[in-house]
Amino acid sequence: MRFGFFLLGFLTLSIGAFAQDSLKIMYATRTLTSPKIDGKLDDDCWIDAPLTSGFTQSEPYFGKPESQLTQVKMLYDNQALYVYALMYDTHPDSIARELGSRDQDGLNADFFGIGFDTYNNRQDAYIFGVYASGVQKDFKYKDDSYDAVWESAVKITDKGWSVEMKIPYSAIRFPGNENQVWGVNHRREIRRNKEVDEWSLTPKENSNYLLKIGTLVGIENIKAPVRLSLTPYISGIVANSPIYKTDGTFDFNANTFSYSAGADIKYGINDKFTIDLTLLPDFSQVQSDNKVKNLSPFEVKYDENRPFFKESTELFSLGSIFYSRRIGKTPSGYYSVEDSLKQGEIIEKNPRKAELINAAKVSGRTDKGLGVGFLNAVTKNEYALLKDSAGNHRSILTEPLTNYNVLVFEQQFKNNSSFYINNASTVRTKKYDDSNVTAGGVLLTNKKDVYELTLRGALSQKFKLDSDDVYENALGYKYHIGVEKVNGNFLFLLERNVVSNTYNPRDLGFLSNPDFTNNVVAFSYNLYQPRWFYRTWRNDFRTDYSYSYTTGKRTEAYYNFVTTVTLKNYWKVALQGGISPFRNLN
Repeated sequence: MRFGFFLLGFLTLSIGAFAQDSLKIMYATRTLTSPKIDGKLDDDCWIDAPLTSGFTQSEPYFGKPESQLTQVKMLYDNQALYVYALMYDTHPDSIARELGSRDQDGLNADFFGIGFDTYNNRQDAYIFGVYASGVQKDFKYKDDSYDAVWESAVKITDKGWSVEMKIPYSAIRFPGNENQVWGVNHRREIRRNKEVDEWSLTPKENSNYLLKIGTLVGIENIKAPVRLSLTPYISGIVANSPIYKTDGTFDFNANTFSYSAGADIKYGINDKFTIDLTLLPDFSQVQSDNKVKNLSPFEVKYDENRPFFKESTELFSLGSIFYSRRIGKTPSGYYSVEDSLKQGEIIEKNPRKAELINAAKVSGRTDKGLGVGFLNAVTKNEYALLKDSAGNHRSILTEPLTNYNVLVFEQQFKNNSSFYINNASTVRTKKYDDSNVTAGGVLLTNKKDVYELTLRGALSQKFKLDSDDVYENALGYKYHIGVEKVNGNFLFLLERNVVSNTYNPRDLGFLSNPDFTNNVVAFSYNLYQPRWFYRTWRNDFRTDYSYSYTTGKRTEAYYNFVTTVTLKNYWKVALQGGISPFRNLN
């Protein structure tokens, strides 16, 4: 009851106005002639563009002026934004320029990046960056998988290095206002000095980087272009395979041929929503999974590499009830085919993946901050083909025709608060099991973005046929309650997580460990400013107490402490200790 009164009081304090706008303002101007993207500031259109400078160190000396001057200009026209940045350097021969793959972190290279919060709500942003070696890097604040098509060029000069960018409107989403007001910030990294400079300095104790970024004004009367792309494909395979007799000896070589065709379509319904369609997709060129040797009782969660399923992951991942790798998974009967063999039969064909027939996805966000995501996918019947010694064939259904459906809504509010509801359903033919999972949650942050209250929950339903062909509904649930201080030197976390023994989202979601209750108390005290012998000093304490939801028996109890000191010479010294004072009973 006391905890309930505490949450009620916190909820009352959390209602307030949006964080104040940053004092820093950047101006963009319209150009009639687009610059040539070559890294040189020799186009006439750049002459009268407003100049932005005045960067401040975030590392290594927080709050001090930049050691090397940085200047930025921005233009726009009806097709794109244009950014020019000149990074002065008194020792241009020392500019780090290591090559690497796109989006790679940790390159030994100087870096410049710019971020746009196009809806100016301090909750998400597009970040575009370029290393001094010319390698591009882009992502969204809430979605690392974001990739866009844009241009950039780098030039090393006797004054330092420069970069030009062209960011087409097709790469970003923005409101349909006549006058655009966006959040913006710039970041420069000087690798040899381990220096990080920001145009609008973000306090290190802030958990939300976007709260203190600057404001971009001057962009007027722009419209999102028509976004339409069609990618048809056709592929074929010719194979020459040995055929063996029933006694295992070689018989002859057989030639086989197979082909497939399909298409991917992307269409911008308007400047906010996009529809993606894929028909008989071919994912043969997608990066393979890394091999994982799993000796634990828990399932391995793999990354999604198929492009169709990677866009707008920040929406579909809400509630943790959608795991896209379930679509096109290994058929549920794949491993039991061998047990179904009769005397003299062999397995001639046993598909390892359920083939995706088609999929459609709609995603986007309105000017009022309402995010909408809808996904529907269908996989076909999969059969294992068996052959006996007389050459007769029979088939075994290993996975029925299945429809997967996800619908999610997320409403963003002031003060970095939000609410979402997400539903994922799996419907199968052939009297196989069906399921439905509904999740919802709310995040409330107070006016100064110091305290957060999170409430999340989900209800799963598993529909199974009994002996009388009547569906039985197995219900399960989970919930999370958390209160956290996210800004300042002193931070704390109080949370409770409960997952019932019958909660099961695995038809379309992921769950590694059901049937548990977990309580967490954690706090930390961190020093972010250099002093004495250190640059930063972090101290964390955490205690977890977990027990079985069903039996109430303790499954884990431990206390853990970690202190990490970053010295003036960037060496790190860490001390960690922990204790589990009780014997786990389950």
